[in-house]
Order: sequence, then structure tokens, then C-alpha cells
Amino acid sequence: MSLKEINRIKIRRLMIVVDVEDVFAPELTIEEFREIHRAEPEPPRYRIVKLELVTCPEDNQPTLITECGRCPKFIRRYGDTIICWREI
Repeated sequence: MSLKEINRIKIRRLMIVVDVEDVFAPELTIEEFREIHRAEPEPPRYRIVKLELVTCPEDNQPTLITECGRCPKFIRRYGDTIICWREI
């Protein structure tokens, strides 16, 4: 019999600004965009993409929340955390 440990992992949210008119423009976080352009991103040229990420306790790699939900060790999402189990 193996022991299991419950992990609570904080969700990290990133807001990325994408320039839909210039394919060579780099994606920037909203903070970087404000710092470089000294303005807010205005649609329709700029789109803001919200990403929710966690660090997987199994391999310590960043994972999208949508991928995390497919993991067999995933228990549930509760507020700003993901709850999953891991064998000790």
C-alpha cells in the first residue's frame, strides 16, 4: 500500500497582450506592454489572453489548468488553488 499526500497548488494568472496586426511583434505581459508603450492595449489591434498556470508537483513543469484537469491525480479546483494527490 502506498501513502498519498494531498497537494494544494496556487494558480498563477498571466495576462498576455497579442498584436493581431503584426505577426512579428512579441507577446508581452500587460505590465510589459504598459511599460514599453506607456498606454493601455486598445482593441481591435491588441487582444488580451488570460492564462492560468500551475506548477505540476510530479515533474515541476508549468501546466495549463485545462491540462491539469485531465491528470488522473487531479481532485478538484477550489478557488485559486488546484487540489491533487501524489504518492509518497
